[in-house]
Amino acid sequence: MKSVKRSVDIKQLVEGMILAETIFDIDGKVLFNEGLGLSNKRIERIQSLQIERCLVEDRVAYNVQKNTTQETTSIFEKKAAYRKAVILNETRQEASEVVSEILDKVLDGNSLKADRIKKIVGKIIDVVLMDDRVVLNLSNMNAIDNYLLSHSVNVCVLSLITGIYYGLTQNKLMQLGIGALIHDIGKMLIPQDIYHKPEKLTDEEYEIVQNHTVYGHKIMKDNLNLENDTANIALWHHERVDGLGYPHGLNKYDIPIFAKIVGIADVFDAITSDRIYCKRIDYYQGVSYLIDNADIQFDIEIVKKFIIMIGYYPIGLFIQLNTGDIGQVMTKNKLCPVVRITQDSNGERLSNYYEIDLYKNPSISIVDINIEEFKLRRASK
Repeated sequence: MKSVKRSVDIKQLVEGMILAETIFDIDGKVLFNEGLGLSNKRIERIQSLQIERCLVEDRVAYNVQKNTTQETTSIFEKKAAYRKAVILNETRQEASEVVSEILDKVLDGNSLKADRIKKIVGKIIDVVLMDDRVVLNLSNMNAIDNYLLSHSVNVCVLSLITGIYYGLTQNKLMQLGIGALIHDIGKMLIPQDIYHKPEKLTDEEYEIVQNHTVYGHKIMKDNLNLENDTANIALWHHERVDGLGYPHGLNKYDIPIFAKIVGIADVFDAITSDRIYCKRIDYYQGVSYLIDNADIQFDIEIVKKFIIMIGYYPIGLFIQLNTGDIGQVMTKNKLCPVVRITQDSNGERLSNYYEIDLYKNPSISIVDINIEEFKLRRASK
């Protein structure tokens, strides 16, 4: 038998069909794996998502000799994707163990070495370079059962993917990844009753917590002997482009790019994760928060690249395609939304718009987004 993939409207799904793609929920977590047979209950769950179509698999008889190469390629692709997922999960777990070990040593006052940190960040870079979309699609970003450990690894992965989008060299990615992985190391020197306090902190307690940036910088410089660009991530990842961040109130021209990248990844992962004092919001709400605070708290150009990288586009967002056409996002399909084209590649506005489903047109992709126009239109409503 040969497998033939085809796209169907989710309203036409029937029991017994076989999924030809992995289905993710609204938060990007795996809901149903590719190759799974559909039951009525699973169909109902898929139809509750904000997607319009999905791939299913038809199995038909075929000539063995004629199609051997194609079938073998399909098997290799599936095995490669599976290997990437396994490598990623193993690497994430190993990274969390390295962070845990480092944090424990800080608490106990033991000597620190950067060797294991550098080694695991090198592994993470290798995994991300395999395929950044695989990293985002196949990983359960909240799989590690400890917020600080999970948060550290997530921020590292998100920062590295953003760094790759910027075209950073391998050496610069290493500096960025190390700083991102242990950006919160200074929190180990904050009184734990304050750090783990479930209620809102007092002003005095909040000032104490803010010191984790200075403590982290000192640990990275004095104990781990890390470079300035890396240590400054711990010091300045809470600085904001409007000058209202801490500890030094730097403005957007003085904050290094590494600290800007990690600052965005840090906030995005924090607000989309369950914390002691705050319930998570979904990824689309997280993206909206970044958009609302672009050019206020966060560097707007990095926010744009971050959103393109994670692929969560709010409905109504203005985007530009690699074809040069400009339009608006019309659906919440992760990575591949339906886009309404309102302006052609020559910059001329169309009197009759048309829509492109990026899911059905894999050669077309989003290369830029217009946050300014989106915020202006939303504010005028």
